[in-house]
Amino acid sequence: QAMPKRIVKARIACLDFSLQKAKMKMGVQVLVTDPDKLDDIRQRESDMVKEMIQKILAAGANVVMTTGGIDDLCMKYFIEAKAMAIRRCKKEDLRRIAKATGATLCLT
Repeated sequence: QAMPKRIVKARIACLDFSLQKAKMKMGVQVLVTDPDKLDDIRQRESDMVKEMIQKILAAGANVVMTTGGIDDLCMKYFIEAKAMAIRRCKKEDLRRIAKATGATLCLT
């Protein structure tokens, strides 16, 4: 992939959640009668993820480490921003990195 392998003057974001499209909780049903509305719902799900990533990058982070997964759409946004994203890190590793760099582990 085109993601950078090395970042100079890295600003690290340690996250304890997944960067994936929002999925509905168990038991939630949405009945859609108009196909255009279904496209609008899917587009809004993608927009929510993009907004979250833009906020992380706007905070100044150029290295993002998360305990959860990162889907392909999110990876695309990080590659466009020339940022490095690392998925499925162990919580203990993130705690050590946070302690060494003076960071705080973000839970939500």
